Amino acid sequence: MTMTSHDLRSPLATIAAHLQMLHDDLGDQIAEDLAVMERAVLRMERLLDNLVGYARSEQSDLRTTTVSLAEVVADVTADRVTTANRARVTVDGTLPDVEADRELLRHVIDNLVGNAIKYTAPGTPARLRVSARTIGGEVHVEVADNGIGIPEADRPRVFDAFHRSANSAGYQGTGLGLAICRRIVERHGGRIGVTDAPTGGSLFWFTLPGPGGGTPR
Repeated sequence: MTMTSHDLRSPLATIAAHLQMLHDDLGDQIAEDLAVMERAVLRMERLLDNLVGYARSEQSDLRTTTVSLAEVVADVTADRVTTANRARVTVDGTLPDVEADRELLRHVIDNLVGNAIKYTAPGTPARLRVSARTIGGEVHVEVADNGIGIPEADRPRVFDAFHRSANSAGYQGTGLGLAICRRIVERHGGRIGVTDAPTGGSLFWFTLPGPGGGTPR
């Protein structure tokens, strides 16, 4: 998959370089047309990134260990929350440790936080609340937001590859992010779902084994 990814990225890089040269040479004469083509290249790159992520979520070996969920959430928050987007992530209580592949767990948290920031009404800063509790030997994690929400009719398919909700028009996306999250969680022996959040947006939840538990695949 790494080789395939490189082979696909190479022509995209060539196109992007030539578009930049055209922009430098011709400037405003064809600026609008170039902008359209540049956006198309960026969309293709995002799709390729998601396809590679999907393949990795299916094929990569799980390297599970005891992971600090609090550290992963803090790491993602530091990357995702900026002065420009004015997002805010609040952690409720103490987040327990989990038994997980840290890199893949970070991908799940990053996707949920990134989606929450992206899928907000124009002019509305994202407000997220992350919480987790241990039930038996399982950790139940919740990420609630104040975004546009997911229509009830879309929820049964929202974790399917390439499915996009009816109200997501106008928001960039490939429809693969949540499918990747589901596969990662299921490989850890957990479950994932979504419901309404008290804040009016969505509440995504997933489960993972607590330290020393679980049967990853």
